[in-house]
Amino acid sequence: MMPFEFTLYSKADCSLCDKAKDALALFQRECIFTLTVVDIATDSNTFEKFKYDIPVLAINGVEAAKHSIGIEKLRVLVKRHAVNK
Repeated sequence: MMPFEFTLYSKADCSLCDKAKDALALFQRECIFTLTVVDIATDSNTFEKFKYDIPVLAINGVEAAKHSIGIEKLRVLVKRHAVNK
């Protein structure tokens, strides 16, 4: 199975974003994935799109979760995404 490509849209001084990053770091122990973290403050279009929803996680380019992203949610999302491939 190909590794997953995760993209996390976040910004500085965001406690939910920090919790999502911590969960992703833990999740790397049980799932192979690449992670790109996008700071929404660096692009006005991205900021406008996600400013009220961060953190937002995309898996293989598909928006999969937002707001509260913990390790249990990551497990469910990966299983769901693997089935839908």
